[in-house]
Amino acid sequence: MSLSRRCAETLIDLVEIKLSCLEITDREDLREKELLLRCVQELKAEARGENGATTAFEAPKRRGRRPKHLQLQDFHA
Repeated sequence: MSLSRRCAETLIDLVEIKLSCLEITDREDLREKELLLRCVQELKAEARGENGATTAFEAPKRRGRRPKHLQLQDFHA
């Protein structure tokens, strides 16, 4: 995807405005916040001239419980 720098900066501003208005009341809102943060990261990469879709970012938080083998190790430690 190719965006002009001006378009990317405008989109970053819009996403940051939405983030500032977002009230987190449940897990769905939290997922939306994480998606919007990812969007900002991709748009900033595009503004730097990188391909936002292939740029490496921090891994998303893992959902669900920890595997039992990790819980057992924690218990024995």
